[in-house]
Amino acid sequence: MSTDDRRRWDAKYAGRSVPAQLAPDEWLVENVLSLPPGRALDLACGIGHNAVWLARRGWTVDAVDISPAGLRLAAGLAGRNKTSVNWIAADLDAFTPAAGACDLVLVFRFLDRVRLPRLIESALAAGGLLIYETFTTAHLARPDSHLKNPAYALGPRELPRLFPGLKLVRYREEALDDRSVARFVGRAG
Repeated sequence: MSTDDRRRWDAKYAGRSVPAQLAPDEWLVENVLSLPPGRALDLACGIGHNAVWLARRGWTVDAVDISPAGLRLAAGLAGRNKTSVNWIAADLDAFTPAAGACDLVLVFRFLDRVRLPRLIESALAAGGLLIYETFTTAHLARPDSHLKNPAYALGPRELPRLFPGLKLVRYREEALDDRSVARFVGRAG
């Protein structure tokens, strides 16, 4: 990432208002509802729907994003939902979480094949879960796709291969109404 990335994301969020409703990703909800709260790390959190949803359920959440503008919206969403999240404005190319500190790491709609797998596996506590969802190459062919660069899309069965140190819990590749994604849940040993 770079200053250009931060500017691009800040421009995307400019002029937007705090979301009126909390809308966590269904893959997160499906895989976390039965878990006891612990410490969570939300990477590339955007405007914070998933982080706020977790915090409302008693999780202690650190949420990282490169865009201060997005994090301002996220903080507004947390305030609207009367909860607290530790918002961290940082470039994931330089961010290093505490080793073994997280019971849960989540990533949605973001892909960094080089740095993210090591960062995530280091951050997870023994028994901790990774919940990950991002675009596949099938998304590139969709007429509603905003994604044009194949470097930011996963090939078939690629996502589990990025995390060889995690035990596969669940994996799916799906064409949803608005996106084509790979969905992964892995557990640290």
